[in-house]
Amino acid sequence: MNMKTVVPLVVALILGVVAAKLGKDMMAKRGQNSGPGIKMTKIVVAREDITPGSIIKDIDVVLRDMPSDGMPQYAFTSTADVIGRVVTTQLVKGQTVMETLLAPRGSMGGVQAMVPPGMRAVTLEVNEFSGVAGLIIPGSRVDVVQTIRVKNDDGEETMMAKTTVENLKVLAVGRKLSSVGPDSPEGQQVARSVTLLATTEQAEAIDLSAHLGQPRLVLRNGMDDKPTTGKGITVAGLRGQEKDVIAKRDPITEAAEKMLNQPTTRPVEVKTDSPYREVEVIRAGASTKVRLESAPTGPTTGGATLLEEAVPQLNK
Repeated sequence: MNMKTVVPLVVALILGVVAAKLGKDMMAKRGQNSGPGIKMTKIVVAREDITPGSIIKDIDVVLRDMPSDGMPQYAFTSTADVIGRVVTTQLVKGQTVMETLLAPRGSMGGVQAMVPPGMRAVTLEVNEFSGVAGLIIPGSRVDVVQTIRVKNDDGEETMMAKTTVENLKVLAVGRKLSSVGPDSPEGQQVARSVTLLATTEQAEAIDLSAHLGQPRLVLRNGMDDKPTTGKGITVAGLRGQEKDVIAKRDPITEAAEKMLNQPTTRPVEVKTDSPYREVEVIRAGASTKVRLESAPTGPTTGGATLLEEAVPQLNK
């Protein structure tokens, strides 16, 4: 056999044996460091996906080992502690079941378990346009905008769009309570209703809006909890005429209107000791006094009769 062929084969064999030995020693050392030194605890996790409002059954959960140092604070170590409890949020396969994800003990299953004390669930009818094209999912945050008829400062009826309630959590879209999991044929269509989590006052405002017209949902960022600053907009504001409307109610303008609406004649007293009376006539801003014969049976003020008698004298 040629030495040039044998030598490389022997060297490769020796290197392979050395590498295998080093790898075996390293794995054994790692096993010794991670085995007995880590304390494990069994905790309850979801065996399969669990939808909100569901009552946990024995087949829904399973125990799984987890390092004690990484065990969540509100986790359970026994399946008996969670069986019969109601889930308030979506649980995915393998997720740890915690107390904060469950309704209080004794709660009934269904949507009512997902409504916190003091809050209400109210359903609003929507379509593809008022429901943000079907892009809303459970857990989204929305505002409710309504267009109503109001009267402006001049007493004229106009349209006004205003945010009725804001920053409401979407509890359900149609009958779908979670955005996780496969969609049913019904869930693939645009939902015709949206259930919102609201206070009593907000629920009343939503119901009134639904009777006045078609409320529109406005989707907001899930991290945006700041109140809106809009005070509503009218048709005049939409046309950019809001300043003109306000100008009509300006105090100076109102005072000028009152001056223009004042009568152009003043009442005068009848002098019983003189056969004449004087009437002040104001025309085009100029004041003129006209002397007329006393007429006891006529009007006692500078009214229409006196003006008719004074006009020929003013034209002289």
